[in-house]
Amino acid sequence: MAESDDDTSDGGRFSYHSEELRGPISSSDEENESVRVIYPQFNAKAQFGEVRLAVEMEFATLAEFKKAVKDYTIHIGRQIKWIKNDKVRARAKCVFEHCKWEILCSRSSITNSFQIKTFENTTHSCPGTFTNSQADRKWVIEKLELRLRQQPSLSHSEAYYLMKEDYNLHLEDSMIYRSLKQAKQNVEGSEIDQYAKLWDYCHELLSQNPGSTVKMSTIPQQEGPPIFHRLYICFDASKRGFKEGCRPIIGLDGCFLKGYFGGQLLTAVGGDANNHIFVIAYDVVDVENKDYLFRDYLF
Repeated sequence: MAESDDDTSDGGRFSYHSEELRGPISSSDEENESVRVIYPQFNAKAQFGEVRLAVEMEFATLAEFKKAVKDYTIHIGRQIKWIKNDKVRARAKCVFEHCKWEILCSRSSITNSFQIKTFENTTHSCPGTFTNSQADRKWVIEKLELRLRQQPSLSHSEAYYLMKEDYNLHLEDSMIYRSLKQAKQNVEGSEIDQYAKLWDYCHELLSQNPGSTVKMSTIPQQEGPPIFHRLYICFDASKRGFKEGCRPIIGLDGCFLKGYFGGQLLTAVGGDANNHIFVIAYDVVDVENKDYLFRDYLF
């Protein structure tokens, strides 16, 4: 029988790993006998619960493979241990002796990537668990960071139920507390680093808001940089707004700052024509006292 001219027929020239993974084939017309196998590629953007593993699946790095296995096993509620873990290969096995679940990934010299060589994905004969050693502090911090970018005010109790409901994990309070603290620091930045940028912040306020009053006080140190003491800010627009549109009454109030370094926030406020609070100036101090260091700066 003559060969068909239909381009959709491979004519025995090409082979595929599976019918679902067909892709473009890079082969010249002169190399009719060349064969290229299209292997499944791991989707690095897969979210938790969407990770899929298969034999011959390729990964860009071994770290990417180990992260995928960690998400996969935590999702299905199974404990694993790493039997082999070096720079070129990693083998994981179920912690239960009689369970046959096992996976091996090693470097492929042909594709110059890391590829799953063995995957015994049989039904687990071991019981599921709500505690998993693979859910270490680094992993928990990574998941909490994702939620903090959407919910900056995430509390300790909300983080606990997040791990319980979305990841099927029951974590210790100490793990949640330390991980949430580090995740907030990663997302919001270190408070120490933020204090170090206050001078730049003050200069920027003055350059972008002419006529404003910005004063910062520090405590000199014999060794090392000075320590922040207090900060006073009064915008020019606030000054003019109070003089032109508010009642000639100034109220003073303060509250405690709940950050790591503490302190108090003092405010001078007035009332506008709609009986709404109009902020005139505010001051960050270590403690509320009778030290009127900034008394001459309001107007």
